[in-house]
Amino acid sequence: MKRQEKKKVLHTCEFPGCSEPAEYRAPKDRSLRSHYWFCLKHVQEYNKKWDFLAGLSPEQIEAQLQNDVTWQRPTWKLGMGGSAKVVHGRVSDKFHFFDESQLGMSGHYNPPQSESRYSRKLQDAITFMELEVPFTLEKAKSQYKKLAKRYHPDVAQKDASLFQRLTESYTAVIAYLEKGEE
Repeated sequence: MKRQEKKKVLHTCEFPGCSEPAEYRAPKDRSLRSHYWFCLKHVQEYNKKWDFLAGLSPEQIEAQLQNDVTWQRPTWKLGMGGSAKVVHGRVSDKFHFFDESQLGMSGHYNPPQSESRYSRKLQDAITFMELEVPFTLEKAKSQYKKLAKRYHPDVAQKDASLFQRLTESYTAVIAYLEKGEE
């Protein structure tokens, strides 16, 4: 023989004049953090009348819809924000997807091969060191010091290959400047 268990009533319906057990939650506002407790009949009635976007202007509604498209997560244009920081100096970018100068933005210099007077090795060095053309010896030195703090394995707990690449880039830039071509 099975025993029937009675459900514990934790809440009473909050609808005025109702004393039925409340098993259903309904949001009080857009924050969705606080709730009313209703019986089935009254939660259905409440849900038919409740409007999440009530009280918002058309501009606020549009902003809410746009925010919902990306699941309330931030986004960036290609070559900005997250992708540029992750890819910079580590990926061969033959089509210049991450080249901010091609997108009309200030940032890293990475000219197309056909337009550059620099060798590919020097272009990579300039890009990795985040130098803007034209650059001077003083600018190259200060940029090296800044990046050395970022990439040094003892200080920043980074991969030693990044610091080695920085050193190689700096050497290439200095060799170019010593020729006096800039």
